[in-house]
Amino acid sequence: MLRIGAGGIVWALHFAAIYGLTTLACARGLPSAVPWAIGIATALAAAAAAAIIALAFRNPDFAGWMAAAVAGLALLAIVWQAFPVLMLPACA
Repeated sequence: MLRIGAGGIVWALHFAAIYGLTTLACARGLPSAVPWAIGIATALAAAAAAAIIALAFRNPDFAGWMAAAVAGLALLAIVWQAFPVLMLPACA
C-alpha cells in the first residue's frame, strides 16, 4: 500500500512545504525568497513523482500501474500548486 500511496505522500509533503515556507518567509519579511523556495520544492517533488512513475513501470502488475497513476496525478497536482507563485504576489 505504501508503494501505491507514495505519490500522494510526495504531494502532501510538497503541499505542506510550500505553504509552510511561504508563511515563514512572509512572517520574516522575505517575500523575495518565496519563488525560489517554491521552485526548489516543486523541482524536488516533481523529480520524486517522476522517479516513482519510472520505478512503477519496472514491475507492470496492478500495484505498479496504480502507483504510476497516483504518482501521475500527484505530479499534476504539484505543478498546479506551483502556478499561483507565478501569478500572485507572495505576501499580500
